[in-house]
Amino acid sequence: MWPTWAIGASGRRSRRCDARLPPNTSYAGGSFLRVTPAKSRYSTRVLATVTRLYGHAPVWAQHLACSAEGLRIQLERFPPGFSTRVRQVEARMQWTEAQRQADRRARLRTMLIHAGQHVPYWRDLFARVGFSPHRMQHEDELARLPRLTKDIIVREGSRMWASEVPAVAGRMSQSKTSGTTGAGLVFRASESALREQWAVCWRYRRAHGITRRTWCAQLGGRVIVPLHQQHGPYVRVNAPGRQVLLSGYHLGPHTVQEYLDEIEQRALPWIHGYPSLVVPLARAALAAGRRLPALRWVTTSSENLGPVARKTIEEAFGVVPRDLYAQTEAIANACEWPDGQLRFDEDFSVIELLEHDGDDSSVRRIVGTSLDHWHQPFIRYETGDLVRVEDEPDESRAPGRRLLSIDGRDEDYVELDTGARVGRLDHVFKALTFIHEAQIRQRQAGAIAIHVVPRGAWTPEHEARLRDEVRQRLGPELQVEVVMETRLPRTNRGKLRLVIREA
Repeated sequence: MWPTWAIGASGRRSRRCDARLPPNTSYAGGSFLRVTPAKSRYSTRVLATVTRLYGHAPVWAQHLACSAEGLRIQLERFPPGFSTRVRQVEARMQWTEAQRQADRRARLRTMLIHAGQHVPYWRDLFARVGFSPHRMQHEDELARLPRLTKDIIVREGSRMWASEVPAVAGRMSQSKTSGTTGAGLVFRASESALREQWAVCWRYRRAHGITRRTWCAQLGGRVIVPLHQQHGPYVRVNAPGRQVLLSGYHLGPHTVQEYLDEIEQRALPWIHGYPSLVVPLARAALAAGRRLPALRWVTTSSENLGPVARKTIEEAFGVVPRDLYAQTEAIANACEWPDGQLRFDEDFSVIELLEHDGDDSSVRRIVGTSLDHWHQPFIRYETGDLVRVEDEPDESRAPGRRLLSIDGRDEDYVELDTGARVGRLDHVFKALTFIHEAQIRQRQAGAIAIHVVPRGAWTPEHEARLRDEVRQRLGPELQVEVVMETRLPRTNRGKLRLVIREA
């Protein structure tokens, strides 16, 4: 019998939220288990046990476990009626700019009224600055409110949570993120925000000809092959999600041909993953003179897809890669369309592009307001990302303004003793809310130094948890040094890079 949340949301007008977070699925080493986050020490021990069991299970059992987790994700993201939601967001592409603005303004006012009535932090803030959501007539009035940061969310804790939410919010879950600063954040996410974000994502994919029945070679950050495994196969299958999962933690000079063999032999038409993982695959294909005749699409996300990476992928696979910009917080979204233009999805959220200190007047900071996060509203949230936009943006083009480039997601990789190169290491810090900033530096393969700016007093337990997160994702053989700092260096544009290779 399926849990009630898989069947549908309550038909009541609103629901009162428990003070305790509901069960949430944690995933480590390919294992899956529902645990209560409040019982963190117990949960960590249980997850460690499940991870060990997964790591020593036969490959066929690991395939089964990945498919079971894939089925859970499918039920959560794509419930009955999801196709109708996708068609609805596709229909919004035909709206005029005036229609998009009117819809966004109405949804924004509703969210602000909800936050002022049911969320202690926003109720007190609105009173302090004299802001009345009921009287709001234009999005520009948001500028009267201070920007929301991760530090504020961590400091305020349960004061950021709504006591009641409308039925449209759906089920509540717990999400984790860290971004490129290494600052961990755990927050309450609304089912409505998750499904709206995925509907917008599939609008973009469908525009390129990809459907939910298309099989995909996935290169991501989850540990789906045990780190101690030194021989193939480095692939696990999520049958319900139609994904062939390729281990990003084993991708290196000694394994890359096996990855290309898997994609070719299975005639997979689509590769999706982090650029830091897709590009080495493309370079290996170029070096070996290999072609993947069934391949039709390459899509990337989570990191910058720069000009060199684009050219490498196109030369190797004969396919123009397409990029997507998004965050776990579901604050701002942008998709690359068939015409090659990357545009904000401005029917998804309210996006402010604020001036940034510097000589280039086209550089802006992204601050966003979610229209669907009812359980914990994100209002004027500072993403930390910088973008270059058109000097004279054409706001009449759906779905929104055009991005020329994104600064803030350029990351290096960590090289293991095996030669494998692992990028996108923000996963290490997502649950570590006691870290304000972090940076991983590497001088030689098999060893790293993690420079940390803590949010408060640093304890041996904090360091043990950090080392455990590193060990789960990069293996026990990696040498790790933890260095305390008061501030970490920035780029010329004021950005903090999470991973730096110093040699």
